[in-house]
Amino acid sequence: MAPLSPEQTNRILANSSFLALVAARSRLRWGLSLITLVIFFGFIGLISAAPSILGASMAGGNIPLGMAVALGMIALVVILTGYYVWRSNRYFDGLVQAIQGEARQ
Repeated sequence: MAPLSPEQTNRILANSSFLALVAARSRLRWGLSLITLVIFFGFIGLISAAPSILGASMAGGNIPLGMAVALGMIALVVILTGYYVWRSNRYFDGLVQAIQGEARQ
C-alpha cells in the first residue's frame, strides 16, 4: 500500500470512528497497565509488610510461598498481554483497516 497523503491523514484524524478507536485503545491500555502496576506494587508492599509469610514453604515443600506468588504474577501479566493482543486483533485491527479504506476513497 502506498503511504497516505496529508489530506488523507487529516481526514482520518477528523473521523469520529478514529477518535472512538483511539479512546477505546487508550482505555484498554491504561486499564491493563493499572492492573499490572497494582499487582507489582502490591507484591512489593507484601514483601515489606509480611516477609516471613512469603518466606514460608508451601505445604511443607521446598518452594517458598513468595516464589509461587511471583510466578503467578508473571503468568497473570502474560495472560493480560495475550488479552490485549487478542482484543487488538479481534476488534481494533478491523476498525483501523475500515478507517484507512474510508480515507483512501
